[in-house]
Amino acid sequence: MTKVDAIPSRAHAASGTVPTQRSSLINVTWDSSPDVEQFLAFISAYTRGRFSASLAERLTLASTELLDNAVRYGSLARDFTYRLEVDGNRAVVCVQNTTVRARVDMLTAQLRRLEASPEQVYAAELERSMAPGAGRRSMLGLARICHEAEMKLSLDVDGNEVSMRASCSR
Repeated sequence: MTKVDAIPSRAHAASGTVPTQRSSLINVTWDSSPDVEQFLAFISAYTRGRFSASLAERLTLASTELLDNAVRYGSLARDFTYRLEVDGNRAVVCVQNTTVRARVDMLTAQLRRLEASPEQVYAAELERSMAPGAGRRSMLGLARICHEAEMKLSLDVDGNEVSMRASCSR
């Protein structure tokens, strides 16, 4: 775990410009399925101590949903990685894991749907998740990140390795 605070130099402060710096606040890798509940309690406490209550809630929600998806849909063939970063005026949660190609395709399709109409997808997934026999296959988590936490999602795919990022202004 690493904590780095980005502090602008006096020269930048005097000129009114602030350099864009990426600071990794938390960077954790597990070689097996993480104890998500315990880790999320840590994330919640950490973000509440560092950010506003609103931003802490948004980051905790994104962390919850992204880690849950990685554990649920990941192949467990490789490590899980979680990062909480500050990049300029943005806060970023990133979860990286390995999965199978079919799940990458489902994820990509869901992200396209969310880009087109996050409110509609949220409502549809919420309804779907509450339907009898819905099981645990709804894509509500990603819709919650976009709609409830008002965060932007992005996906990087390298073969079967996926890195899902949720970001917002801080």
